[in-house]
Amino acid sequence: MKVALVHDWLVSSRGGERVLLELARVFPDASIFTLVHQPGSVDAELEQRPINTSFIQHLPGAPRAFRRYLPLFWAAVRRFDFSRYDLVVSTSHCVAMAAQTHGMQLHVSYIHSPMRYLYDQQRAYIPRSLLGKNAKSRRADVVAAVVAAATVGVRKMDRRLAAGPDVLLCNSDFVRQRIARVWQRDAQVVYPPVDVEFFASGEGNRGADGFLLCLGALVPYKRVDLAVDYANSTGRKLVVAGQGPELESLQKRAGPSVSFVAAPNRLAVRKLYQEARALLFCGEEDFGIVPVEASAAGLPVVAFGRGGALETVGEQNGALFGEQTIAALGAAVDDVERRLDSETLTQETISKAAQPFTPSAFREQIQGVVAALK
Repeated sequence: MKVALVHDWLVSSRGGERVLLELARVFPDASIFTLVHQPGSVDAELEQRPINTSFIQHLPGAPRAFRRYLPLFWAAVRRFDFSRYDLVVSTSHCVAMAAQTHGMQLHVSYIHSPMRYLYDQQRAYIPRSLLGKNAKSRRADVVAAVVAAATVGVRKMDRRLAAGPDVLLCNSDFVRQRIARVWQRDAQVVYPPVDVEFFASGEGNRGADGFLLCLGALVPYKRVDLAVDYANSTGRKLVVAGQGPELESLQKRAGPSVSFVAAPNRLAVRKLYQEARALLFCGEEDFGIVPVEASAAGLPVVAFGRGGALETVGEQNGALFGEQTIAALGAAVDDVERRLDSETLTQETISKAAQPFTPSAFREQIQGVVAALK
């Protein structure tokens, strides 16, 4: 069986690229197709594969500034020729699911999410310079309404193209529900692979006075500002690890108990997990790989109780809070602290919560899906 793997773009190595890597291991002879590729930006195992790019790769500013060509993405992915392949497997949070197949070809699409900026998180992606200082102001409402009206046609096209794949897989039940709502399609949940073994290895020094940790891309919807405000109000040590457009505003907001680590590598991330007291995960995520990595390292997780966190965080490995407020976050942190001190929450119990998310579990489920299609 000849297999083609289709990925939105290859310009960084994050959760989506981890999914692609494991798919490449399931299908070792597969070719890779993507809109643009920044050489050296992903795992060496992927870089060694034949990587086919679209015409966007050769436009001015690409691949670094490829997002300026968003209106062309659908046309670019539809122009790929898969006529030599029996099976197309796409991984999509944008347009890869729109890959065009013909005749007896099968298309399985792993959906990280329908495009958030077209549907229920549209306002979060509008630049603050347009919304103004108050995201809930009359001006912000008007701007959001204009953007929603301007994207009606794009949403219609997105829904039409989402009908193409023969099988939809997705990374969480939260995303499964979103797919049903915006595309009116059923999807099967296959949790993404997390390198549990790597984060469970090594040794750290997790003291009772350890710091709290926020880790990930510094973008508005992750609500790192809430963790910073909590640290400011309590004097708790907080380490914010990551980079993104919110970095400067978070640094200005932070008090003396908050420190920043820019772009830590995997070894540094593992060390942070092993030395922190708890991970603060304050945003609503589609799945959220960071809480699973933290759990694998034995680090308890305090997470906002919506989205994918409901499937990865519970009494076994931390606590959920119901409102994005300092008080609610603080109550959940206190609960975790009490259970750590009483040893009713231990590294052993925490790490067990990560076991359903191993790469081997992911590969086995993918192989089962493909076998069922034959």
